[in-house]
This record gives sequence, structure tokens and C-alpha cells, in this order.
Amino acid sequence: MKKIITTMIMLMAVTLVYGQGFDFGDMGGLGGFGNLPGGVMGGTNTDSGKAVAKSEDAVSKLDGNIALRFFSAIDRAPIPGASIQIASIGDFTTDHRGRIEFPSIQDGNYLMTVRKAGFIETPITLRVVLGFVDFNWFNISPVIPDKDYRIVLEWGERPQDLDLHFVKSGGSGNYHISYYNMRRAEDGNALLDRDDMTGYGPETITIGRIDRNAVYECYVHDYSNGNNTNSNQMPRSGAVIRVYSQNALLKTFYIPANGRGTKWNVFKIERGGLVDVNTISPR
Repeated sequence: MKKIITTMIMLMAVTLVYGQGFDFGDMGGLGGFGNLPGGVMGGTNTDSGKAVAKSEDAVSKLDGNIALRFFSAIDRAPIPGASIQIASIGDFTTDHRGRIEFPSIQDGNYLMTVRKAGFIETPITLRVVLGFVDFNWFNISPVIPDKDYRIVLEWGERPQDLDLHFVKSGGSGNYHISYYNMRRAEDGNALLDRDDMTGYGPETITIGRIDRNAVYECYVHDYSNGNNTNSNQMPRSGAVIRVYSQNALLKTFYIPANGRGTKWNVFKIERGGLVDVNTISPR
């Protein structure tokens, strides 16, 4: 009976919270919940695990609480035991699911700092609107000794499939790292660590060494809407790119909220330095 009641509460949460910052997408009836009546699943690397995690967070929202989750940018494994400091709010420690929860707070932007041994200390702006956050899953980079850059892309439920691209021209050899060429960098210095096709991300690219004689381009393609270059889904996705370098967060890029298109031109690297672009184009 307790399992049935829990299941009913979670399903009610999905129904009531839909449209209030939680987009659960098309879960094929209840199919997206997998074996939900048997208990909460432990991970979020499957569609059913994602659905259960989102429904848990929706229940927290109905209770007037904010739930945040933290994952590894390499494999989306939960980060347990991480220290989460939110300025003016308090200090928290993630549970075995990489999750924290606290009562709703006043609207505004809060500096949140994530710390855990083996991961890069990452400051994040936590945005609270109407007492809640729409984007509550965060992907943190493990340490990257002797690596020049790591690029981490995360976004919301829609579009389901955004693809991170990293293109090198000139210098010691050209390459184009993306989902269809994950590890074939001519100079052996870049790889796509993770490809995601079901929303939220992360997609992560690690670059071992930057060639100062080459030019690099980083962009995101909306694969889900690839044939609709007038789409506004990607600009509305809340996509974020964090660029790490020398074991520190170097730069955070937020996708422009206005505009239409399926290509987010994020940045370039020229003569070893980062150059902002941050525009949306049709393709």
C-alpha cells in the first residue's frame, strides 16, 4: 500500500507541476517511469532513471522545497559527498544521489560553489524565480591535469538532442570532434567524452593541448530540429557551456534567449586565447 501511495503522489506531481518549470516531455504514457512502482531507481543514466529523478524533484517543489542534483561531466554519475555552498543561504552536502534539498528562497541570483575532492571547484549562478529554479541539474568537471581545456554542455528537457562540436583548422592538423567523430583528432589531442541524446546532457569534450598556430571553433547544433532552421527551441533550452582550463572554471556561456536557429556559435580559440562569439544562426 505504501508503494502505491508513493507512486500516486509522484504521478500527481508530474501532472500538477507540468508547465511550472518542469518539462517531462513525451514519456509514452507511463513507460518512461520504468519499474517505478517497485521503488525509486538509483541512477539517472537511463530514461527511466531520469523520469524518476525528475518526479522526485517535482514532489519536492510541491512541498515548497528546492532540489538540486550534481553529476560528473564525464559519465553523468551522481557526485555524493560534495560540499555545496550557496551565498546567504547555507552549506549543504550531497547525498548518495548527488542531491540536496532546502526550503524555497527569495527570488534572485545566488552564487553557488561546488567542491569535491577529485573535481574542479566550480562557481555557478543559481537563478531563483517565483521561489523556485527551472534548471536544477548541474554537471561538474573532474580534475584535468596536463589538459588545456574541457568544454561541458548542459541544457533542459527540450530539444532532446543537442550536439557539441569542436573544430580545429590549421597548425599541426585539422579535425572535427563531435558525435560522429568522437576520438579521431589528427593530432591526438581532443575527444568527445560523452554524447547525450535524451535531454539535459552533459556533452563533454576534453582537449589535451592547444596548438597556438591553429584556430578552433566551438559550436552547438540542434540535431532534434536540424531541418527547421527557424526553430526557437534551442534558444529556449536554457543551454549552458562551462569552459575549464588548468583545473579552474575559465568561462561560462549562456545561450542567447532570443533569436532562432539550430546553431549556437559559442567561442573560438585563436593564438591560444579564448574569443567570445555567443550568437545563434540558422545553421
